[in-house]
Amino acid sequence: MAAPPVADDAPASRALAPGWLSRFSSENKILLAIVGAISVFFLALATVLYARYQTSLNENYDKFGTLLASVVAAEGSDRVQSSLSRELRIRSFVDYILQSSNDLASVEFQDANGAVVYENHKPLPAADLKSARVYMAKIEDITANGGGRYLGSVHIKLTGESIHEISSYTRNILLVVFGCAWLLTLLAVSANTYILHQHLNRLVQGVKRLSTGDFGYKISENDLWGELRTLAESFNDMSIRLRAYEDQNLDVITFERNKLQAVLMSIADGIIVCNNDDEVIILNNSACRHLSIDSASMLIGRDIREYVSVKGERSLSPLVDEFMDLLRAQHGRLSQPLAKQLTLPAITLNVMISPIQDADGAELGFVIITHDITREAEVDRMKTNFISNVSHELRTPVTTIKSYIDTIYTHGKDLDAETYQEFLETIHLETDRLKKMVNDILDFSRLEESGDRLEMELQDITPIINLTVQSFKVLAQQKELSVTTALESNLPRVLINSDTIERVMRNLLSNAVKYTETGGRIRVRAEVTEKGDCIEVSVKDSGIGIAPEHIPQIFDRFYRVENEVHTVKGTGLGLHLVKSAIETYHGGEVFVESEVGVGSTFGFRLSLLPREEDAPIAASGSSRAERARKSRASV
Repeated sequence: MAAPPVADDAPASRALAPGWLSRFSSENKILLAIVGAISVFFLALATVLYARYQTSLNENYDKFGTLLASVVAAEGSDRVQSSLSRELRIRSFVDYILQSSNDLASVEFQDANGAVVYENHKPLPAADLKSARVYMAKIEDITANGGGRYLGSVHIKLTGESIHEISSYTRNILLVVFGCAWLLTLLAVSANTYILHQHLNRLVQGVKRLSTGDFGYKISENDLWGELRTLAESFNDMSIRLRAYEDQNLDVITFERNKLQAVLMSIADGIIVCNNDDEVIILNNSACRHLSIDSASMLIGRDIREYVSVKGERSLSPLVDEFMDLLRAQHGRLSQPLAKQLTLPAITLNVMISPIQDADGAELGFVIITHDITREAEVDRMKTNFISNVSHELRTPVTTIKSYIDTIYTHGKDLDAETYQEFLETIHLETDRLKKMVNDILDFSRLEESGDRLEMELQDITPIINLTVQSFKVLAQQKELSVTTALESNLPRVLINSDTIERVMRNLLSNAVKYTETGGRIRVRAEVTEKGDCIEVSVKDSGIGIAPEHIPQIFDRFYRVENEVHTVKGTGLGLHLVKSAIETYHGGEVFVESEVGVGSTFGFRLSLLPREEDAPIAASGSSRAERARKSRASV
């Protein structure tokens, strides 16, 4: 048997009743409960008092009615025994009684047999007469001869108008009194509740201020009393302690934050920290330098994808998108950071992107670390060019030598003396060229990789310069170059390795010859500087010159200005060997001055020993070099 359907709105109807209570706060609900309890109490008290008063009033009224009936009966007895006609006497008496009181509704006399002798009543509604109270008293003969003989009875009806008036008056008084008492109590309770509510609100506001971090906030205790004052004092004490604790922790946190910020800002690598919305929140100085922006404020608070390079490209956007795709594919757990190489207009960066997670593994954002590898990338590029150049440069003389030797080996008997000599001369030149390239590579390897020490001696540099210049006379004459020297006489001796200095001079003169057009001039100068603490040697040519943008890198290894066109053969190691030999092994410095179309000046400066050390070294023969080596550490 199916259960009877239940009305859908039954729960709603049950929930509708207390729904209005939800609009009140807990304090107002308490106030309503108190007011209701007081109202019920006063209403019950007034009802009880009124009921008891009404009962007492009715009892007294009944006594009054009985007494009135007795009085009327006694008076009626006298009237009945009077000499006048009984009817006349009773009628006049009844009329008099009815007129004497508003409470009397009717008076009725009956004889001893119960027959109505006379009856009269006021013209009242039948309902009032029917609800009137009836009181009866006996009429007895009070004369001496009668001896209390029963003569009849009198019946009176009272309307109760007096008792109604008294009751109504009393009820009104009770209502006024209890109403005033109820209102006064209600006002007292409401005022007390309001004041208590205000005090509690102050405490609540204080707690809210503390919850927002406003430590040190105090609640006024002047108008509080009792436990509320004790609670306010405890609250203020707690607030002061929290403020002191916060100040102490804030100093520590501020110190740690400033230390962390200082570390981040001083790191050579670029640090870019982004939140979950891909907005930049931390950007250190190195990152600003790597991205070529003036200040961190240009990116802080903005999406990292909005970064635009000087060429107008959103260079970081593809990397961030790739990182996000990889992060989603691996469900937020990367085994290793995403590493990419990013080439910007002025710099090459190695970029690493890693997620940031808290101790529970929740995603907080990601960090981008940029490392400047411009130098390494350039070295790699130059190494590649060097290998290409060396391969090309080595292949040419080897091919030439191989061809000429094959010809001599196969057809040597058929060659005339002049051709045979020409072949040998070509083989000789190409062998020298091949030897020079191999020597450059070996010198580079020895100076840069093995770290060999050089034997240094205090000697005159003038013979080394003259010998080197003389060895290049033939090459200079082939290009019709004018080579002159300007060497200061009596140059002081300097602590050097003669082979290394000769190789330096050869590289400088070789470059001057290669890059000076036919008919040009080369001038070699050696002199003491104005301060008298160095010897300066320079090779000046009237060649093609070097553009200003290439000068800062001209001494770098593998660097060649003409890499793009390969107009002049070379390995790109010569000037780097010059710089290493002078600065690393001799403690001097190299310099260059150049102007496109005018010429270049390459040179170096070597420091002189103090004069007080120079004299004894020069006078001691073979021990001079040893003492010079001790006076200046060799590399």
